Amino acid sequence: MLEDLGEFLGGTIIFLYGLTILNFFVKWVNKKFRGQLKKNDLVFKGFSAIMKVIVKHHKVFGLLTIAALLSHFAVQFFTYGLSVTGAAAASVLILQVALGVYGHLKKKRGGIWLKLHRGVAVLLMIAIYIHVE
Repeated sequence: MLEDLGEFLGGTIIFLYGLTILNFFVKWVNKKFRGQLKKNDLVFKGFSAIMKVIVKHHKVFGLLTIAALLSHFAVQFFTYGLSVTGAAAASVLILQVALGVYGHLKKKRGGIWLKLHRGVAVLLMIAIYIHVE
């Protein structure tokens, strides 16, 4: 039973992280294709509604990802012990959230901080992939 819970929480981490990184992609699509999207009112309104939810809740998705990580870690640690790849992925996720919190508290909107935040996001995808495989 704990094995199933651990797997569910791991999937939850991936799902929430996916919602979190959608922030970058919806903003990119909006910037690059806004003109084309506006040509179809229904598509534009639908995309705008999705974008609004993703952007508005980006921080919440990140914090929920950390909550799922802590739960996943506890279940997996007490069931199987320490996973080196899991600990590495968790460390990268904690770094990512710390960068996000730093950017939020310091009201950073660009520069090296944002490049680091985006770079760590890619590193996290790789770390999660290695852990899952």
